[in-house]
Amino acid sequence: MKKMTAALAALVLLTGVSCRAGAAFVRQTADYFGTVSMLCLYEEEGSQDAWEEIKALLGEIEAAVSVSVPASDIARFNALETGGRIAVSEITSEILAVAEEAFEMTGGLYDPTVFPLVDLWGFSPRFNTNRAQRAMPYDRPQEDGHPAPAQARDVQALLPLVGFGGVITERTQAGTFVTKATPSVSVRGVRVAAQMDLGGIAKGYACDRVRALLKEKGYREGYFVCGGSSMAFLSGPEGKPLTVTAGHPRDAKAEPYASLAARETTLSTSSDESHGYRAGGTLYCHILDPRTGYPLNTPVRDGPQRGTACVTLLCDSAALGDALSTALCLMGPEQALRFLEGRDMRMVMAVCRDGEEEIEVVSNAERGAVTLPPEGCRWACAPDAEGRIRYTGEWLR
Repeated sequence: MKKMTAALAALVLLTGVSCRAGAAFVRQTADYFGTVSMLCLYEEEGSQDAWEEIKALLGEIEAAVSVSVPASDIARFNALETGGRIAVSEITSEILAVAEEAFEMTGGLYDPTVFPLVDLWGFSPRFNTNRAQRAMPYDRPQEDGHPAPAQARDVQALLPLVGFGGVITERTQAGTFVTKATPSVSVRGVRVAAQMDLGGIAKGYACDRVRALLKEKGYREGYFVCGGSSMAFLSGPEGKPLTVTAGHPRDAKAEPYASLAARETTLSTSSDESHGYRAGGTLYCHILDPRTGYPLNTPVRDGPQRGTACVTLLCDSAALGDALSTALCLMGPEQALRFLEGRDMRMVMAVCRDGEEEIEVVSNAERGAVTLPPEGCRWACAPDAEGRIRYTGEWLR
């Protein structure tokens, strides 16, 4: 019950979508990916049959790539020694293709092989119940339901495992095969092998597949949500856009910091607050920088914690959007805006500039595409031809 409540909170507070009560077919489930998925269709004929197909599809995706399912392709890959090779399903092959594309596009800022460090910092599935077992040499005692922050020597010991280039994918007529080429490392006298986790884009992949399924069945009005961070949109009633709100990344009771019109698109959100813990006044989150092995926005020494708190991205593919929203968080506002130049993607970013009391709203979207609160906002436009970024407005408090 605790897990479902947290997922529902993310659905409402992180990105909310208006859905008229009693005017649509609405179903939700918490049976897949450890989170809540929801379907809303404004055309009710045959909707229950579509919902049953969607649940079956979600089950197939989870069975293929969940690190928590021992027989999944990813769990079997993670169990391999260096040089080991396995055959994987078509679903896993397609998700790997998206991961490869995102890895190349972002210069490695999206890298699913960061998973050993995700486990080190206490964000892997074995920590979700707050009853983590001392199964790894670097495990620490629990403090307030989470492990103590990782030690630098363990970060450095595991960092050589990060590198998606060490995952060799071969697509042949006989199927897709994946080889683990990355050498294992020694951590406190124990050998640890490279591992990966595609969960960061699996929910987006599910949204893409559901959206395609709904279109094949002739549905034109509605949306699908997987975990609150990945969404797929048809249109609203009578073909009108749906309104999506981006909740304040630091204050759940505050007004949303932006709203976006969404129609025939997908949405992905990455946030340092959605899966993290606080220790010694510092927020440690599940978004890890593959270059350093440390969580996003980890402060230098005792300085203020500043940086990107949240990115919401609208683009044609939720799977790719899930990966890119994570990478955009790591890029920061200036690099993110430049990355998006020439791409058919709309981003809204919340940046903590000086501590956590003030945030800045950064976007490459036209003013009509994104609505900010009427007062107290700071807006950053895309760079001009000379690469300069112009800011207008005031701090959002």
